[in-house]
Amino acid sequence: MKIPKSIEFHNETNYALLRFLKAAEPEEGCCMLIGKTNSSAKDHKRNIWEVTHIRNCRNIWGEPESKLIDQNIREFSNQKNMQLSKKNRFEINAIDQIASHKWARENNLEVLCFAHSHPTGENKPSEMDLFLHQSPGLMIISNKDGDLKAWWIKNKLNFHSVKIEIFSLT
Repeated sequence: MKIPKSIEFHNETNYALLRFLKAAEPEEGCCMLIGKTNSSAKDHKRNIWEVTHIRNCRNIWGEPESKLIDQNIREFSNQKNMQLSKKNRFEINAIDQIASHKWARENNLEVLCFAHSHPTGENKPSEMDLFLHQSPGLMIISNKDGDLKAWWIKNKLNFHSVKIEIFSLT
């Protein structure tokens, strides 16, 4: 998977994303971002990911259908003295993930990445985010002030920011 040069939010999808994430407070919110990877045939260096749709998802962390609470995560959180809850962790409902992928395919689009909020922290990947992320890939995080940052996660120890651009209808 090639690292995007930038992420473009189109048609006020950035506002929709922020509304969904803010609505989940005081818990972490989570969404799937859908659109297109756009590499120009003329300029192969142009690798822009265009977000055109946001799908709100249910955070099921700690619920009976959760698949992520296992011994490895418990050991990790114990080592770090972390109390894990929906206020500092998320897991996207598998049904929401499948529906997002199906809808994207039916509309000639693709799921680009997920986004989540850190309602009490900064918009930088946490140790737990990095521990659980399927690398390589993109992660978008909003902070308590509603500021978005995009991160390319190369592996559990290596990540860097990706530029976000906003395009409105006007």
